[in-house]
Amino acid sequence: MATTFEHLRMHPDRPQIRQIRRAVDMLRQGAFAVVPTETTYAIMMLPQAMEAQNTVRQLRQLDQKHLWSLVVSDLSQAAEYVRMDNQAHRILKRHLPGSYTFVLPASSHLPKRVFGKRRDIGIRMPLHSVCSMLLEELKEPLLATSMQFHGEDDVAMDPDNMARGLKHLHVVLMDAGWGGMTPTTIVDLCDDEYTVLRQGLGDWTD
Repeated sequence: MATTFEHLRMHPDRPQIRQIRRAVDMLRQGAFAVVPTETTYAIMMLPQAMEAQNTVRQLRQLDQKHLWSLVVSDLSQAAEYVRMDNQAHRILKRHLPGSYTFVLPASSHLPKRVFGKRRDIGIRMPLHSVCSMLLEELKEPLLATSMQFHGEDDVAMDPDNMARGLKHLHVVLMDAGWGGMTPTTIVDLCDDEYTVLRQGLGDWTD
């Protein structure tokens, strides 16, 4: 597959639709995207884009136990890909969109290769305008993980530095300025007793 790198400099609140559509085109061509959220920048790709997943696994040196997130536009879309009871649905409805990732058992709608040794996935619904517009135009969920280079302690925040590390790959960088460094709060809803796996930007009080 030919590699194409595009660096789209975007307004954080009012991105141009042509830029959003260009990013959608590249995702559909098998690229991954680096997308701003209200927490940090995230790497996102279509769940069926296996070459992009392999590239990201190598880029971040991810093992088969890595927890992926599924970025969705609404709860009805989430319900197609995870199993949730009424209590879990209530929690997601209360906290999303927002700075949370909720871990739930995955349904059979996602490729098994995504999970490795896991059978669960995080559900994420960001608040950032660029990400929201991307999902609205794409009309599909995206598989996601944090934008962090292997060997670095913190997530990547400066898009220009990201560009230098990604320019040889098949990727679209959606640059809306410097990103944050505090990740989402991760809450595991798979068992009867909910567990906070990571305290991040979201205030968990449920």
